[in-house]
Amino acid sequence: MKTLYFDCFSGISGDMTIGALLDLGLDLDYLRTELKKLPVEGYQLKMSRVTRSNISAVKFDVAVEGEETQHHQHHEHHHGHGHDHDHHHDHQHPEPTSHKGARHFHRKASQILGMIRDSNLNANTKRIATEVFTKLAISEGKVHHIAPEDVEFHEVGAIDSIVDTVGTAVGFDAFGIERFLCSAINVGSGFIHCQHGVFPVPAPATADLLRHATIYQKHAQTELVTPTGAAILAAVVNRFGGLSGFAADRIGYGAGTKQFADFPNCLRLMMGDERPLAATEGRGDVVVIEANIDDMNPQNFGYVTEKLLGAGALDVFTIPVQMKKGRPGQLLQVLAPSDSVEALSRMVFQETTTIGVRRYPVQRTTLDREFVEVETEYGPVKVKVSRMDGEVMNVSPEYEDCARIAREKDVPLKKVQSLALNAYFSLKKG
Repeated sequence: MKTLYFDCFSGISGDMTIGALLDLGLDLDYLRTELKKLPVEGYQLKMSRVTRSNISAVKFDVAVEGEETQHHQHHEHHHGHGHDHDHHHDHQHPEPTSHKGARHFHRKASQILGMIRDSNLNANTKRIATEVFTKLAISEGKVHHIAPEDVEFHEVGAIDSIVDTVGTAVGFDAFGIERFLCSAINVGSGFIHCQHGVFPVPAPATADLLRHATIYQKHAQTELVTPTGAAILAAVVNRFGGLSGFAADRIGYGAGTKQFADFPNCLRLMMGDERPLAATEGRGDVVVIEANIDDMNPQNFGYVTEKLLGAGALDVFTIPVQMKKGRPGQLLQVLAPSDSVEALSRMVFQETTTIGVRRYPVQRTTLDREFVEVETEYGPVKVKVSRMDGEVMNVSPEYEDCARIAREKDVPLKKVQSLALNAYFSLKKG
């Protein structure tokens, strides 16, 4: 499963995310083409190679025509880490106003979401962008006690936010990312100056968006996480915390504006596959979370299973049981890493009708596993190889790879699986 890991040692912003995606290999012309599918004009995308504490990174900027001075100030806040904070929404002036001879229009969050919905962007890009922008509007609305759909963005802020959210969604879709992980997040410290006054770091909307994430404050007396950056994480991340095993194929760095003397102001994105250590150590303690459920729509179990697996569960399954008074029910069992027990237990309560769960540690023995990529006539397929004491016990083509090829090439799934197995054994014979 293609996985993206956010390494937020110096926070995150929208432009840092896109910069890192460009460093990973996202094509700038493709990004421009996709963003032109939105009815937004009067801006240019800029990409440059910079260094941050001797680390090479990509700096991404949005230049709004006729707004160089004001946009620079806004952009420094919104993406620059450490400049004056000027919220991109403004609830005091619902009508167009003028500033230095230029007209400023305000767009409500509901209008921007409608713009994304009605565009010719593909369905996955729309889904991601909508989720990010919705998270942003909900938190901004909560902070200022207004309905999310009524949160307003002045024209410069609207263009910035649209490019950041939709551009990020374009990148995630282009790379086919299926799972998102995130490190502990350095949010910075101190205070920021806003049109509404002086606020502590992280800013209120940012703090709201980072609920359940692990955050810390180190190195910088300034803001390191912007609301848009936090909204991206809130919308897509499946699991917050340290890596338990990961193999990176590509690594990209996105630069922030401000330079610090003693550490790099960058966001690092790592793209690859998870390889949990528990799967290769042979033995390990895990925790079983279970609940008896007899009053939930059976259709919901599929959704619950998907959510739990996406949040880091090692396995999820149900067993038919007979409850008291003869009622039929299901025993939901979740196999959880010890560091994810609380989060997964909370998710069981959120997504099911149970009012109590049981938790107990168990030991398991697993085979050593590795993935070997083989070539078939329809394209590359990953094959999972399981061993005990070096001897191969099982060989299994990855279902998702085979299913994707079967759909794209319109060939039977079992044929792709058979070709992958043959390719593996041929490779071993050779």
